[in-house]
Amino acid sequence: MRARRPPGRIAESERSTDLEAAREAALRLLERTRRTRADLARRLRDKGYAAATVEQALDRLTGVGLVDDAEYARAYLAGRRQRRPAGKRRLEQELRARGVAAGDVASAQQRLDQEQGGVDELAGARRVVAQAERRTRGLDPRARRQRLYALLARRGFDPEVIRTVLDPGGEEFESE
Repeated sequence: MRARRPPGRIAESERSTDLEAAREAALRLLERTRRTRADLARRLRDKGYAAATVEQALDRLTGVGLVDDAEYARAYLAGRRQRRPAGKRRLEQELRARGVAAGDVASAQQRLDQEQGGVDELAGARRVVAQAERRTRGLDPRARRQRLYALLARRGFDPEVIRTVLDPGGEEFESE
């Protein structure tokens, strides 16, 4: 005798190919927060949907503008500019880790620069150094410079920007 499934439940094999159910599941995920295409694909596959079904559902959502990695990247970059200074390399790495393609990251940076003006990485690096001032105040100048260099490198600033900010002859970095 065949086991009965509870009403409203779809068998696992039926669900994996149900395009409408996959689209609805993606919409529920998008209700909570903006997501990348890669994140949605991973979550839908984790729910048991077949890869082909996931791709079809995401293609439909992309077609109507509900899934847009370039817009996700633009919003992410705009938010990060306000909160925590970081170099372009770090921000690009973070977006790539979220599944955003390099082309989408570049177009998002370009659009954001047009909307808000370009990012002044020197100002961002100076802000990071100023925030770290209290923690590094008592160190000898060489150790302080090494720690600040490492901090700025972790934040994704280019070596040229770091050297400019930490230049011992400049006003940004004063030896004690």
